[in-house]
Amino acid sequence: MENKRKIRAVEVMKDILIVLLTASALYLAAQTPLVAPLREEGRQTAPGHSQGVNRMEGALPMAMVVNLPGQPGIPAGAGLPEGAEGVRCGILYNQEGCQELFQRVAGPLVEALSSAGTPEPVNRRQWERALTDTLGVYMDFQGEVPLSVLVGWLSGGETGLTATVRRLVLTVGEDGVELYYRDEGDGAYYRCQDQVADPFSLAEALSGLTDNGAFYAFESELYRDLDPDTLLLPGAPSPQVYAAANPASGGQPALEALVRDLGFSLNSTSFYSTDEQVARSGDDSVRLSARGTAQYEGGEGSGLFPILRQGSAGPLFDSVETCRQTALSVLASRCGEARLYLISVEERPEGWEIDFGYSLNGVPVLLERGSAARFLVRGGQIVQFSLNLRSYTSAGSASLVLPPRQGAAALGARGLKGSELLLTYTDSGGDTVSAGWSARDNAAGEG
Repeated sequence: MENKRKIRAVEVMKDILIVLLTASALYLAAQTPLVAPLREEGRQTAPGHSQGVNRMEGALPMAMVVNLPGQPGIPAGAGLPEGAEGVRCGILYNQEGCQELFQRVAGPLVEALSSAGTPEPVNRRQWERALTDTLGVYMDFQGEVPLSVLVGWLSGGETGLTATVRRLVLTVGEDGVELYYRDEGDGAYYRCQDQVADPFSLAEALSGLTDNGAFYAFESELYRDLDPDTLLLPGAPSPQVYAAANPASGGQPALEALVRDLGFSLNSTSFYSTDEQVARSGDDSVRLSARGTAQYEGGEGSGLFPILRQGSAGPLFDSVETCRQTALSVLASRCGEARLYLISVEERPEGWEIDFGYSLNGVPVLLERGSAARFLVRGGQIVQFSLNLRSYTSAGSASLVLPPRQGAAALGARGLKGSELLLTYTDSGGDTVSAGWSARDNAAGEG
């Protein structure tokens, strides 16, 4: 009798366990969207998540200046007015240095951007004073970044500011933190007062730096023919030479690896060759040229690359960040020592065109074939993109670069007065790239 009771109790416990497991399975099924794609090798999240994409890398400036007024330390011959006092520490063409300093000031910056007051126009003189006469930090992103995208990268949050910027300044003002920027859309300068960001935190983040004589072109008569906001250091830069290669030169196996990283199922993808390697899955196709250019064309309503919600920063940030992750899913493991940065976002009749470029230690790379990655976003989908695959590795030697003064004279001799003097790498498809001076037109609306 006792054994029967034990057996009966065990059977009851089994029944209860089965009921609980069934209920659990039904609950989990209810939480799973029925429209989620069931693909043997497809992705369930945006490309790049599996590589541990760091959003903060999208916001990293390529040049920064800390200005600490009222302290002696600027050496003679730096190009500043005679008798000037203060500490000026500029970081230019130094990715690691910019990253370290940016991490210090990212907190005050996102607070200021998230809670900034209404922008008010300021004149050129007020802009220059923000750069030189106040305790603060200047940031140059090289590309043109919508402020909603910048805030999204920093915090995933939102901002009421709608400008697109390349250069901005965060300063300690009389009534709190002040944000200055130039709107790349109209070329005008603006200031926002902010009483939420902590000025003491910003001042503390900027302490302990030593002067290195950084200055702006408008501070010296020797550079009056340059864009006045050109950032300069007293000595000639010594950027590395890089070996360059096409990392996708392996024919069909290279294309198979590429489309796998993009989320294509190899079981449902066909491959063939024309003058290019071609992969086709339904109406979606990727073409890979012998020179390493991959071009994607989406079929009508394919849904392979949806724009995924990335936070509360809004649809523009969602589009930019999804495109960045898609680019990184292919380029991150193939571009060597290069870094991807946002060049521009343009609204066109056919959709949003979003461009990314390569940089090497904070120096932009000018590709003969255009940008590193270009996307077209329409109707909540990436409908087209092109990727120029290049890999860069330090060659262990330095580029021979003229001192800034001679570089500026060369621009003037070519009739390029008013342009920014900018160090760049030019990649024409060879096996090495060296840095040299270029001219950049920063007229209103032209970057």
